[in-house]
Amino acid sequence: MASVTERQKRLLASLVERYVEARRPVPSRELAGVLGVSPATVRYDLQALEAEGYVEKPHVSAGRVPTAKAYRAYALSLLPPAPLPEATRRSLARALASAGHDWPRLAAQIAARLAGYPALLRLVPRDEPRVVQVHLTPLEGPRVLAVAVLPGGRLRQAVLELPFEPEAELLAAAERGAADSPKLSALQSALKGAFATARDERHVAGLAELLSEPEAQDPAFLGRVLAYLESPPRGPLTPRGGYNIRLEEGLAWVQAGFSRSGWLGELSLVGPERMRFPRALSVARTLSETLEGEG
Repeated sequence: MASVTERQKRLLASLVERYVEARRPVPSRELAGVLGVSPATVRYDLQALEAEGYVEKPHVSAGRVPTAKAYRAYALSLLPPAPLPEATRRSLARALASAGHDWPRLAAQIAARLAGYPALLRLVPRDEPRVVQVHLTPLEGPRVLAVAVLPGGRLRQAVLELPFEPEAELLAAAERGAADSPKLSALQSALKGAFATARDERHVAGLAELLSEPEAQDPAFLGRVLAYLESPPRGPLTPRGGYNIRLEEGLAWVQAGFSRSGWLGELSLVGPERMRFPRALSVARTLSETLEGEG
């Protein structure tokens, strides 16, 4: 915003905040009253902001509305975000610490509830997983259900397709780590193949939060949100301690990175581009910092 004056930045912030609250074009006289300047000054600054692509005038006699460029500039002006109250952080820390290995699901639920937007928690293992224990259950024919216990009590499971139908004694020996026969060696090889690769995790919560947004009346908007939550784009996560703000096709994302218990993580809050950015950013900061500091 190098070409925008400080007064115009304040005007743009007021415009965004009032449009988010009122969901209607904001007239210049309303902004003039808020900022304590003349309507003529506001109209001049709005024209300058419109020329820079920050505001639009949907009708000849209507007020102005912010563009995606304005939302992004406004959100970036809030960095670093203000944290939630310390009492809230202590309460979050206690809840997450008591959740055990279920902390990712709880963290996503808390983020959605506090922010009022759907939350996606993505986790990527720092290293290849170390299997603490394996439980094997025979299924029909040569198929075996394998459940691996990872550090911290986390579970992963896979269905193994073997070239033979295993007996109970063979499965018990494999659980002990034995591999002193061709069949046991084949079973251990299948287990290694099933659990040797690190796997990302995704935890989603708060889809119902969207229903209170006017944009939820548009099926295309809901479809874009669901598509993102079901299949987020692969790629590098937001760096730990960092923030990312994205706006695309009428959607807004607030993202924060963290590291916890052998995982690199990213918390995403997703909603309409008319997002309540101060609240969303404060929730993202407080929760990511709490996750970083625990576990």
